[in-house]
Amino acid sequence: MYVVTFRLDPGEYDTEFHELNDAIQAAAENTEGYLDERTWHDPESEEVLVVYYWESLGALESFGAHPDHGRAKRRWTEWYDAYEVTVTEVLESYGSGFGDDTDPPMGGSL
Repeated sequence: MYVVTFRLDPGEYDTEFHELNDAIQAAAENTEGYLDERTWHDPESEEVLVVYYWESLGALESFGAHPDHGRAKRRWTEWYDAYEVTVTEVLESYGSGFGDDTDPPMGGSL
């Protein structure tokens, strides 16, 4: 499993941003190998952290090649004050106490 962490400092969002963001989310969800996405907001700094879960690096690369994703990457300065992307291969995942709906998509050890 691969996890992509998208950390951003939001700027001003307009209608075009929301339309493109919705298209990108749909593209991700329709990409074979997409597992899930979770979002956290820091009320103090206003930073947003979005974590995407992918079955394989190939699935992630397939999504990365989507034209809407490319358009958004070229225009990031219009909507974000800063951003950072981290791609991580998950070797193992474990824990307890968060409930079934908050476990990592693959759950347990990999």
